[in-house]
Amino acid sequence: MPTAPLEGPDEWYTVHDALWQHAGARPDSILCIGCLESRLGRRLRHNDFLDAPLNDPVYGQHSERLRHRLRPITR
Repeated sequence: MPTAPLEGPDEWYTVHDALWQHAGARPDSILCIGCLESRLGRRLRHNDFLDAPLNDPVYGQHSERLRHRLRPITR
């Protein structure tokens, strides 16, 4: 999926460096959520993301998949 299309939902985010490295991604890599999860072998959780404005679930036009991962699980 395009991570930052000019129109439509985006998957523009930032995760902790250690997680990115664990996935085998280079610093200049760009991965959609699905590709990163595939490399990690698990779904992303809200605490995988850095505390940054970009990672606010209501920022921009995030895809539903990204918004879901950015929100803490409430029970």
